[in-house]
Amino acid sequence: DDGFLMQQMKSMEHSNGNINVKRLFVGELSEPEICKMISFKFCLPMRHIRELAQLVHHKTRGNPMYIVEFLRSIIQRNLLSFSVKSRRWTWDDTSIDIYMMPGGVVELLTRKLMKLPRDVIETLKVASCFGQVNVSTIQLLDLGQFVPDMTEALESAVKEGIVEKAGPIFAFSHDMLQESTYNLIPMDEKKSLHKRIGKSLVQDPGIAHNAELCALAVDQINRCKDLDGILDPAERALFARLNLAAGKHSVAASSYEQARGYFEAGISLLHANPWDKQYFLCLELYE
Repeated sequence: DDGFLMQQMKSMEHSNGNINVKRLFVGELSEPEICKMISFKFCLPMRHIRELAQLVHHKTRGNPMYIVEFLRSIIQRNLLSFSVKSRRWTWDDTSIDIYMMPGGVVELLTRKLMKLPRDVIETLKVASCFGQVNVSTIQLLDLGQFVPDMTEALESAVKEGIVEKAGPIFAFSHDMLQESTYNLIPMDEKKSLHKRIGKSLVQDPGIAHNAELCALAVDQINRCKDLDGILDPAERALFARLNLAAGKHSVAASSYEQARGYFEAGISLLHANPWDKQYFLCLELYE
């Protein structure tokens, strides 16, 4: 309501002149309506436009202003262009599919986020601690009893356009959505949530040999800058060993800077007198 156009309309409505202001409200466009509109503008049969229309509807949620913004954006980036050789508009569905949605759509989805069912919001809070999460990780997280069914909740978020699914992986549609969701977690609860996630993941008995899962688990704990009072001595020892394992996996992958971070994190979790109490673990971490 604070836009320039709305201000001008209000000004005309309250003027003393004989200005008749009539408002026309345009609702969200359906996928067939978008298909028809693009078909008309591009002078192409609707059967050639259907896949593009599906992508545009998915990325904009049918908002007319965002449709125009999105089409303009992909044209500027040459994802949609007119081919002189073919004498028609051409595009790459895959490139458009992975293209980040416009900021206006993100704002729309962020507002929608707060209207979702509680279980979906709680699941998205957990997912925001990762950015993207696969089905096997979700199965371990379900053991942590965050919500009754995290997979079902994420599928609901996919339908709302907040999360996208590619094979077994769920990921936020935009970095801003992940950030907005993470900010919903109260500051004094973030450490305990990261700890719960980390402890849920270490329930896999083969975690030390699973490079990806090991890194996911220790990353959650390492995000808590001050671990005093968060982990008991047994938990500190466990995550020190897992940081050692994650560091070794990183060395094997030639990610030496990342490995150094894991080794330093493991050292920070050691006993106050590590050379007396945890000699071999301490030796491996310093080596």
